[in-house]
Amino acid sequence: MNKTNPSTPETFLSSLDTKPEKAPFPKAILSVSREEFDNIELTVKAGLTETDAELPSDLQGYVFILGPAGSIDSPKESGSSEVVKPAKNGWNPLYNGDGMVRRIGFTGGKAQLKTKIAKTASYYADSITHQNKAYENLNFQNIGIARASLNLGIATQLSVTLTPFKFSESEPYRLSITVDMGRPYEIDPEKLEVVQPIGLNKEWKGINPLLPLQPFPLCMSAAHPCFDFDSGELYTINLGRSISSFLPNIRKLFYHFPILGQPFNQPPLLGREANWLERLWQICQNFLQSLLEFLIEVGKEIYQFIEGVINFFRNLFQGFTDDFVEIIRWHGSGEFERWKVVLNHNRPVKIKETLHQLGLTKNYIVLMDTAFKLALEEMLFPSRSEIIINLEVCLRKLTDKPQLADTSIYIIPRSELIPGNPTVKARKVVIPREIAHYVVDYDDTDGIVIHTVNSCATDAAETIRNFDKSVYDDREVNNRLQNLAGMLIDGMDTCSIACYVINPNKLPDPSSVKSYLIDRHYTWGNPVYAYRNMTLKQPDKIEDIYWIFYGAWEELSPQFAFDLYKDYKYRKVPTEQAKAIAREGRPTTLCKVRIDRKRNQQQELEIELSTPDYYQFPPGYFANSPQFVPRQGGTGTSSDGYIVCVILFDGKDGSPNTEIWIFDAAKLSDGPQYRLSNPKMCFGFTIHTTWLPDAVSPPASGYSVRDDYEPIVSEVVKKYLETKHPEKQKVGEEIQALFEEIYKQFE
Repeated sequence: MNKTNPSTPETFLSSLDTKPEKAPFPKAILSVSREEFDNIELTVKAGLTETDAELPSDLQGYVFILGPAGSIDSPKESGSSEVVKPAKNGWNPLYNGDGMVRRIGFTGGKAQLKTKIAKTASYYADSITHQNKAYENLNFQNIGIARASLNLGIATQLSVTLTPFKFSESEPYRLSITVDMGRPYEIDPEKLEVVQPIGLNKEWKGINPLLPLQPFPLCMSAAHPCFDFDSGELYTINLGRSISSFLPNIRKLFYHFPILGQPFNQPPLLGREANWLERLWQICQNFLQSLLEFLIEVGKEIYQFIEGVINFFRNLFQGFTDDFVEIIRWHGSGEFERWKVVLNHNRPVKIKETLHQLGLTKNYIVLMDTAFKLALEEMLFPSRSEIIINLEVCLRKLTDKPQLADTSIYIIPRSELIPGNPTVKARKVVIPREIAHYVVDYDDTDGIVIHTVNSCATDAAETIRNFDKSVYDDREVNNRLQNLAGMLIDGMDTCSIACYVINPNKLPDPSSVKSYLIDRHYTWGNPVYAYRNMTLKQPDKIEDIYWIFYGAWEELSPQFAFDLYKDYKYRKVPTEQAKAIAREGRPTTLCKVRIDRKRNQQQELEIELSTPDYYQFPPGYFANSPQFVPRQGGTGTSSDGYIVCVILFDGKDGSPNTEIWIFDAAKLSDGPQYRLSNPKMCFGFTIHTTWLPDAVSPPASGYSVRDDYEPIVSEVVKKYLETKHPEKQKVGEEIQALFEEIYKQFE
């Protein structure tokens, strides 16, 4: 059953006539401050005016905003010692970076801002090896979506999500901080310092057991864990992959055999005539480029054939592969409880993209294969010369694929999570269209209710590279696109606001799912959400949910993305029309979605979706990271409060600007009620947020970094020292000395 917007596709397309004044996408997204400061006061302005104001007394508590802030070696902004350009090399995606926590406290009509980088053991390893040449064998570099050291492993950059939890009413709210590629941690809400990881190294499995042993192994978890305030249980996952884990080894080849990289590192000619040797080399480069282009189609066939053979044998020997999904349950102390998730006949669940989120109802856990793929070319070397660029372009054409157009959902009864049992069985169902973010009602009496947006042909895993070309034959637009390298690409189709109701008793029958979808002219670009009590206690039934849509921008529309999604099977807006819409522009939009529940004649639950209120941001303004703040002393209804979000825009002089805008959640169309700013604010790209009524330090944890890491460090060092190669022995000695310095940072 599929209920869509009452308007026909023709009237939907004809409604795409909103043509606001255009402005370029703000380059402020490319600048971020790494400065840590303690409670600086923010200027408060009334609405969109320059009139000074005080915040209302019923706006209380603390909003936490999380996002990547570049790395220790990110190039500095001209004239600044703290603001960096994390994607200046034209290759590094913006979501690769150390996690920066910003906390805005509201009290007495004023707002104060505190910032701090989430400093894990791998952060200190990165910092020390960068500053001390004695550890030149251990330094970290960006490799696309990750930051890695050949001899140490993958840095845990806690930059995605914050989740409150507490195991008893007597203790203050505690706060987890997470990323997909790494184990979760706990931070201090008052000091913003990392307290401890959730689970020791020995409790987390690496993404693949065939990877070499390293002090910072690559493990995958859920960026959005769930906490049940009724039962006092924290849930997350530990994910294993059998093929994608080998992708970083392509880069290692160039480290182990530097001569392979030498032909790609020739400096460009700058204002002089080439000598005969350089001309010969240029001819060779041109020949190689032509050869690569000629073989690309043949390469595709070979690649697809090899992939088919691999998949055949993987399916044939499913029980011997390394794919695994494990549900983890934690009660706040002691070791994890864990269950491997299987299907019928104990077949392991195989995640093809990511498990970015969990959903938790009273009786079920909801897992989705969410729309964030891992592509081969995202894990390769940065572009350093023309031939490398040509090689990467060809490699992307050869290996890159669209994200999955259908979403696999796995439903796990919580009653079957029995301590001592090694596995738990999931019921699988597949629904049309992609999902990146979703939330669920806690009350599952009438079925599992999922609130989401279908990210139709909207690929959050793809970012602009400095070699990309605009889909438009326009030099100016092409230059602006390349100058935004690192930013996420635009959507190639409009998204659908959606709600799904799953009857778990009918699974895996497709009829177990009822779908409700609506389209609006502003539902373009990557969506992020907010709703009342999204962090403190999952509501039984969500009545209003707020979504920010990034919008459609001509600068974020590379040709390769349209080529990748030209055959998207659920396309609503024809490709040429989608290009025209991005050319016209659609502003970033904050909208409220109303969820009304009814009963049909069989007394089954029916959903009606509507969008009673929305606000479109001014041209050239980009909004992100919405957070609902409940009104103190209010009625407690689902729209009684404020929506706080991050706004980026460029100043008249081209300088990056960051503001915090505050909306009345019941009156979005009235525009922002207040704007917060400070010259030191430079947030860049931010991701998720949370809110707490207070910020209190948790009890002492007793966690020891030395006890956690020393077993694996000792084993790694022993392995190096037992070799007969002096260079490898030197690496082992460096690792041991480095970790002694790391331990001191925490002791």
